[in-house]
Amino acid sequence: METSNGTSSGTSTGESALLRGVSQAGSSLHSTIDKVAEPARSTVDRAATVAHNTVDKLASGATSVAGKFSDQAHRFTDAPLQAVDYSKAYIKDHPLQAVGAALLVGLIFGRLTASRH
Repeated sequence: METSNGTSSGTSTGESALLRGVSQAGSSLHSTIDKVAEPARSTVDRAATVAHNTVDKLASGATSVAGKFSDQAHRFTDAPLQAVDYSKAYIKDHPLQAVGAALLVGLIFGRLTASRH
């Protein structure tokens, strides 16, 4: 028997059943893929979270160490300047003692470096 569009009614029913079967198989495969992928997705998400947290902790620690190192470097480079400032203030406040100390240091240094013939 032919329909008005020229196709057999048995063939049309067979084709639609085949299309439904393909569609159902595709849906079933998609569902299976989603079920299999879900545990992997959550594992990857957990691993990514742990990795991000680790990087954040390392960066924080590195920043802290860098800050401490910078503070120590400033103290080390500022120490000679502070010593010079202290010496200037002492000489200004006690000029005679400073001259006497300089003479004494010069005398001792001269005796130690003098050649003995």
